[in-house]
Amino acid sequence: MRSKYPLEQSLGMEFYSTEVPGVGGRLKARFEDFQVEEITPTGDILQIQDLSDAESLTEAATSISGAPKKYAQFTVQKMGLTTLDVVNILAAELGISRHLVSYAGLKDKRAITTQAMSVPAKSATAFSELQLFQIALRDPHYVSAPVRVGDLWGNRFSILLRDIESEETSLKAAEAVRTTPLLNYFGEQRFGVVRPYTHLVGKAAVKRDFRGAIRTMLTTTSQYEDEQITSLRKELAEELVFDESVLQMLPDGLRYEKNVAEFLTKNPGEYARAFRQIPPRIRTLFVHAYQSYLFNRLISKRHEAGLPLDRPIPGDFLIQLDRPHSGRDSWLYVTEKNLDERTTLVEAGQFGIAAPVPGYATKMPPSPQTDTLRAILDNEGITLLDFRNEDSRAIDSAGGLHLLSISVPGLEDEFVDRGLHLRFRLRKGSYATVVLREIMKNHPIERV
Repeated sequence: MRSKYPLEQSLGMEFYSTEVPGVGGRLKARFEDFQVEEITPTGDILQIQDLSDAESLTEAATSISGAPKKYAQFTVQKMGLTTLDVVNILAAELGISRHLVSYAGLKDKRAITTQAMSVPAKSATAFSELQLFQIALRDPHYVSAPVRVGDLWGNRFSILLRDIESEETSLKAAEAVRTTPLLNYFGEQRFGVVRPYTHLVGKAAVKRDFRGAIRTMLTTTSQYEDEQITSLRKELAEELVFDESVLQMLPDGLRYEKNVAEFLTKNPGEYARAFRQIPPRIRTLFVHAYQSYLFNRLISKRHEAGLPLDRPIPGDFLIQLDRPHSGRDSWLYVTEKNLDERTTLVEAGQFGIAAPVPGYATKMPPSPQTDTLRAILDNEGITLLDFRNEDSRAIDSAGGLHLLSISVPGLEDEFVDRGLHLRFRLRKGSYATVVLREIMKNHPIERV
């Protein structure tokens, strides 16, 4: 079934995997409607706790367990904040650089979530003095190495969809998702659903067009933004000239855009240096968003061609499930000769079928998948070597491999008082909103 929403199509999310009607409804009407608990690599769940009667932050985070080591790891429970918001807050409160606050994965803003984080051990001695709002820290302990991106199995979700009209339709939609491999798209939040532009900034950065990257970042408009900001963006699009009046009109909440505008006010035309005013993590996210867009287009083309998502074909890559991989080290290639053997590995649940997230190290063996990827790159005017940037680690990306499909056979569903309550787990690298997209099939803006 093809998506009818131009926004989804523009992000490469061209198809649904299920044919049943959507249930609509409202997502994230309240923070507690969307709960995410991180699952550690060893399978432990960092459970959400009721903080209304819990011990104070001081009591919960003062005592650090274990013999002193270089880092302190702890569980963060947050509400109404992004992971990067928490990173910035903790860095400011502890008086350390943002890059010293590390995490395994990004968590939703409009939700209640838990996740592991770490800081240098000496910083953790100040936990008892922190003044935090909508953030709680607990279970601090010493560790030898910091938490790094990817240091998780996945996440457990508990989600309530409100204002559902039909119980029958809801249960049919849940059953279809439970029994069907779903296209493992990178979801809208990867691109900014209210103002989906991050992949376009990433493309410009990959091509070293920093003026274009900044133009896209500052002038892309959205019908969901304030009229005054939209008017300013349209004015900037005409000449891209910065002065004090522009700075005054940009709200403090748009801090990255404001930093860039402030730099260009003082240093007109120095777009490459202006782009570097954006924190490295954010610049990397821009490039990753563009790579995600290319991946979405690639698997949409696979689906359109009628090729399977849960059965390998010659030319596919396989990655071992629940093991760290970069796409350059731990993978298998499927050929006509080893097809039966590789299919057995997939059926046994040891390996999953993956497609390239394009980067400078992406393998391009002769295959229909490679032909499709080449056509997409040609259409974009991009080569794999464009992702190589030795002058900037933030936008230098080797690429990797990403699973083609999501399977949620353990999905639990319950219809109560015109609400559909869903509980399920997903491996890292898969979005709950992509699962919900298959069930709701409504406009993306209604799922943020």
